[in-house]
Amino acid sequence: MTRLVTSRRHPLVAYARSLRERRVRERERAFLVEGPRSIADAIAAGFWPKLLYFSPHRADAEEQQIVEEARKHGISIVAVSDEILHYVADTVTPQAVIAVFPFPSLEICVPEREALLLLVVDRLQDPGNLGTLLRSALGAGAHAAFLTPGTVDPFNAKVVRAAAGSHFRLPIQEFAGDKEVWIHRVEQLVIGDPRAGLAYDEVDWTRASALVVGSEAHGVSPQLRQLATHHVAIPLRGGLESLNAAVAGSVILFEAARQRRMTTRKATTRE
Repeated sequence: MTRLVTSRRHPLVAYARSLRERRVRERERAFLVEGPRSIADAIAAGFWPKLLYFSPHRADAEEQQIVEEARKHGISIVAVSDEILHYVADTVTPQAVIAVFPFPSLEICVPEREALLLLVVDRLQDPGNLGTLLRSALGAGAHAAFLTPGTVDPFNAKVVRAAAGSHFRLPIQEFAGDKEVWIHRVEQLVIGDPRAGLAYDEVDWTRASALVVGSEAHGVSPQLRQLATHHVAIPLRGGLESLNAAVAGSVILFEAARQRRMTTRKATTRE
């Protein structure tokens, strides 16, 4: 029978708890993923955890299956009490499984006949907004997301939850140093700006493009503004001045996806 860990001072418990801090995540190149669905999504994408913590008294059939699959794959399993599970988890009412995953390393891949589509997130601080943007970028077919220095840590637990598995399928990289070369591969760099006179759906998103979403408090940095080819707004009714960054960015990303889908359909019909 698996021995149950009940002490907060156990080295593996202390390790998992420490990953709630950004500096530790960056040092260890690892982060926490909570819940069977998120863990299963990561495994389906080809990634396996380093460690799996679970509460045997609370695990349902889905969670037990995750544990068994991890055990068969040689993953270290740590059975913990409910109190320890709550101690390690970031959520108030955690599910019965929590995993430690290494930072994913994904190459940026642009399939032949597809135009590059990038999301650039500039100094956004709200973790829920960042996670939602990453999820939308993946769903809209973006090839990568770049985060400028000063943006909330993408491996923050709230970001990870809101991104719903996007970390394991979308290349997410810091926009600094040699990564800035990617901006020179786009034909247009488009900044979302509620004061702009150009509507977001008036841009030709079938071209190689980068969408920049800035901080709600400070907007987009002067450096990126200098590189911009377009500033776009989402026309709103009802006296509303703006949408939050996650919603606005998502609307624009899916307009890009719509235009690209229509172009593909036309090309297929002609063929």
